[in-house]
Amino acid sequence: MALRIALHVIFGLYAAVALGQGGEDVRLFEPLKATTPNAKDFYYELPFEYPGAIIIKADIGGETYNFGLDTGGYTMITDAIQQKCNFIIIKNEPLGSTNGLTKNTDIVRADSLAMGGLVFKDVEAYTVNFSNSPTAQCLMDGGLIGSAIIKNYVWQIDYSTKKVTVTDNISKIKGLDKATKVRVHLNNHGQPYFMMQVNGHYQWFMFDTGCSSLLYMDPKDAAKYTTDATAHAQLLDGMVETHHGRVTDTINVFKADIDLEGIQFKDKPVFYRQGSGLTLLGSPIIKNYIVTLNFSDDEMYFQPIEQSPPADGWERFGFNLEYTDGQYKVTGLIAGSLAAKTGLKSGDVVLAINNNKITCIDYCDCRETSQSLLEKEQVLTLTVKQKGQPKKIVVKKEKIF
Repeated sequence: MALRIALHVIFGLYAAVALGQGGEDVRLFEPLKATTPNAKDFYYELPFEYPGAIIIKADIGGETYNFGLDTGGYTMITDAIQQKCNFIIIKNEPLGSTNGLTKNTDIVRADSLAMGGLVFKDVEAYTVNFSNSPTAQCLMDGGLIGSAIIKNYVWQIDYSTKKVTVTDNISKIKGLDKATKVRVHLNNHGQPYFMMQVNGHYQWFMFDTGCSSLLYMDPKDAAKYTTDATAHAQLLDGMVETHHGRVTDTINVFKADIDLEGIQFKDKPVFYRQGSGLTLLGSPIIKNYIVTLNFSDDEMYFQPIEQSPPADGWERFGFNLEYTDGQYKVTGLIAGSLAAKTGLKSGDVVLAINNNKITCIDYCDCRETSQSLLEKEQVLTLTVKQKGQPKKIVVKKEKIF
């Protein structure tokens, strides 16, 4: 996924009074809009990057920016773009987020937003400020391409080629005969929901490419499964980040088997925390399946990526590394993990990794370094500062479930 286990970046936001509504259709305000100037019979391939979110280029106000593709969120632009372009402000209203934070937010009407030749006019968007969201600052400087735009056409996300294909004619998409078709239900804001089995029981999930975890649950939904789950874990000092900022909290985890029309994931972690939330299937699924969105016909397709079948279980080092206050620190330690048993503590300052001094100079640089180490290595030697003295701790990657 790549945003490590301790940090769940969930960009999708929703009206504050909708907290905990799950898949219900509750009309809270008019959904955002975007129109196209008679685009017909088109086919565009848009390159994307995946540093934990699907990032594509889009032009707005005469400049090109990085935008996140977010099926579970609303279209958004940064306040820096708004200050530059001075788009018409339609209204201001409270907007909540999955981590429970709520802020009053302007809705503006942008003249146009273009992606690879596909131009949307009169695009309504929330303005966002990433000043308290360091991971979002690393990933995108434009905002989010949200459900109001995505629902109009067919979008295929192909991680194996790092391309997003957009078309108005699904017959132009190849390979769907080898894919699993899933029926979806769009709520009033174009956000897609479907039924999926969790440990043998059906549950509504939103497909949310703005969520960096494979599986995330509202605590009320999680309560249906935790008693019978065969394994549990806790992430100490875990974090949930949206554009509103971060919440640091203990994040709970339970083991689950997932089945989506025969697509199966075994012994996978489902994350939840006490507080607001939604029940989500997140973007990591694109590493194993080419995902095609055809929301105008209420359907999605999942085509296996042959060279990247899903692995069973949940393998991790049991902690995260994060650059904060000018230092590398241990965060998101999994209680009872091998890392915790070595004496590693959440909040420990890391002086060196594999006997190499820390050389990254800012949050984004250090985030990229830590992601690479935690994903590729099997053993890490951390030199941490405990009781004022350096201490070497060897940590091995393990199967938590």
